[in-house]
Amino acid sequence: MTEQSLFSDLFVIDCASFIAGPAAGTILSDFGAQVIKIEPPGDGDGYRKLRYLPGVPTCDRNYPWRLTNRGKQSLALDLKQPEGRELLDRLISRADVFITNFPLGVRDKLRLNYADIGAVNPQTIYASLTPYGESGPEAASTGYDATAWWARSGLMDSVRASSDTPPGLSVPGMGDQMAACSLYGAIVTALYQRQRTGKGSMVGTSLLANGLWSNGFMVQAALDGADMNMRMDTEKLSAFTQLYRCRDERWFLLTILPQVQEVAWPKLARCLGHEEWLDDPRFATVATRHQHNRDLTAGIRQAIEQQDWSHWKAHLAEHGITCGGVAKAADQVNDAQVLAAGLFSEFADNSGRTLDNPISVSGAKKTKPAPAPEVGEHSNRILSEMGVDADTLESLRSRGIVG
Repeated sequence: MTEQSLFSDLFVIDCASFIAGPAAGTILSDFGAQVIKIEPPGDGDGYRKLRYLPGVPTCDRNYPWRLTNRGKQSLALDLKQPEGRELLDRLISRADVFITNFPLGVRDKLRLNYADIGAVNPQTIYASLTPYGESGPEAASTGYDATAWWARSGLMDSVRASSDTPPGLSVPGMGDQMAACSLYGAIVTALYQRQRTGKGSMVGTSLLANGLWSNGFMVQAALDGADMNMRMDTEKLSAFTQLYRCRDERWFLLTILPQVQEVAWPKLARCLGHEEWLDDPRFATVATRHQHNRDLTAGIRQAIEQQDWSHWKAHLAEHGITCGGVAKAADQVNDAQVLAAGLFSEFADNSGRTLDNPISVSGAKKTKPAPAPEVGEHSNRILSEMGVDADTLESLRSRGIVG
């Protein structure tokens, strides 16, 4: 797709809030889809205020909104008003995709269920994101990624350093962004099905489903009757799959799996400047190294503490040893690998950079994202293109139906 964007003929309605649903629309927009963001007049989507959450980075720019709603057009409609809902129906009549993550009770009140949308346009792909799924005792419950993806899925418990360590909080949006990728995949799958059948369909995923999938190693263990009292406590981990702290207080994760330990062990000992360990009977075999794991871990820790992370990053790479630095978000801004891999993109108005979505398709060029819209920034133009005349538009605006 050298001239036209992959989804240049795709019309998408983002009738959702906060992150997981809208972020699926962001990916579609990145590949050229026209995405209309529906939000209430006045303050708009409550997500606009997330940057004021205590404890998050402070900034003059609304960085969460810039990320998740770039490239979209904002239409401010009061869907509680019949005329506002009628205007939405007119948009739905020509929409390829309708995305929502409103609570099921809200969908009932606003007539935004699949049956309602499908009655207006049977060819529309109805994309639903819920906290816990469409059925079951928790289906009507509200939830965010911190509760439904992180806590409820077992991830929060699984990553504790030990059974005595309190559970750790997730980063805002951590599960939302990945759940959005699942919803995007469902949408594209449904578009392919529509191409074959000519019919629209309902697709969906949930924060819980994505949390369980992310925690699949541990959940499958439970399904297969494993002893779940065993924990991957830090102090019980092998010296070869352990966190180490460098002289400059930076950490890295060493990852030498059992199947390559025999080959990697001599390289590691030499890399750390302790070739004498290769003649130490405690560390002579896989079995003895396992038996003396505490001694080996202590020795490696002591060696690592003598140098900064920059030294070990280069030195371990030189010896072909797999490890990963425990990076900070700020490290990514000028990271050579991140930049070389093209994981950032420039805003079309040259207002800075944004994080690219993690999906690439050979031959499908992504668009330069337009800045995220202000509340109702495109209301006039969208409604005018729908045939709403200036007098009617002014009346709708004066009554708070359009913002």
